[in-house]
Amino acid sequence: MRIHNLISLSFLTAVIVTACTGGDQSNGLEALKAQYDFAVPDTASITKVIIRDKKPSSVVLERTANGWVVDGIHPVRKDAIEVLLKTVGEVRLKNFVTESAVPEIEQRMEVYGKWIEVFVGEQRVKSYIVGTETPDMLGTYYKMVGAELPFSVYIQGFNGYLSTRFFTESTMWRDRTIFGLAPQAIKNVEMVLPQDPNGGWMITRQNPADLTGPLLEPATAPEHWSMVGAAHEPIAVSDPLALFTVVKSIETLKYEGAIIASDNIWEKKDSIFASTPAFELLVTTTNGDHLRTRAFYKKPEGQQQSADGTVHVWDPDRFYAELPDGRMALIQRYGWRNLLKLRWDFTEAQ
Repeated sequence: MRIHNLISLSFLTAVIVTACTGGDQSNGLEALKAQYDFAVPDTASITKVIIRDKKPSSVVLERTANGWVVDGIHPVRKDAIEVLLKTVGEVRLKNFVTESAVPEIEQRMEVYGKWIEVFVGEQRVKSYIVGTETPDMLGTYYKMVGAELPFSVYIQGFNGYLSTRFFTESTMWRDRTIFGLAPQAIKNVEMVLPQDPNGGWMITRQNPADLTGPLLEPATAPEHWSMVGAAHEPIAVSDPLALFTVVKSIETLKYEGAIIASDNIWEKKDSIFASTPAFELLVTTTNGDHLRTRAFYKKPEGQQQSADGTVHVWDPDRFYAELPDGRMALIQRYGWRNLLKLRWDFTEAQ
């Protein structure tokens, strides 16, 4: 590829001469190329990626028989790992760096850089630092650990910088599925509405006539799910299939994004979690585990109005949420549309 002329001829010559010391020119040029050979084209062979920064924080991403995991156990977001592997596999040299710019670039790398290690099997095949963006915002500074020089790199066809693809918050790598439970793993699902207790509901696979008996099978039969009241008394519904739609939604229910310590709202986490929830979703598994997600009202961003001109006090589309493992996240009303129903939505004929 053609190298843009952003380096003085004298400096480039000096680099090549330095690289050639003790060998012929061909070996010297290969040594120079090794300083900017950041890509691992065969990304299918990559088994582990470690990302560290100066905070210090770090994350370890590993390929397993069941897919990529973070922290050794949590499935990784498919979109995030695909972008990362594409970056690792397709990064290319864009420009050499002017001699005068090297000290500042390296100083910024030391403060803001991400240290990346890429493994194939047990062998570390790449170890480099991802720095900040170039002045034109179309490239990113990279430097091999132990090398003499940083370089400007890019991905062909992508206009932007790459540093944001390397983050060290493990929760941001995790798959956003909240429960991930198929109907076979669920005993009952309950919606609690603290501000409207009569509107809550419970859907169960227990036989209301025999609460001590086995769960009704198969779990995929809509007629084996029923709605019950506080004393497990049966409640007639207009469409049994609507109950199964709720249960099936538990498997794919997701949150929009994790809220982490660097987010402005994080400092209000405790007070938000101490407030009255908008709703609580309780899931009891066949193993006897009790999983809970609580949702809390969120102030809108800017002034939002309904169709009739009423100003929304609360965000009509999103809630803050406390996930079953205690993490804080954003959830979307649309993604929860099959569950955000009142009892009479099931009992009244449509």
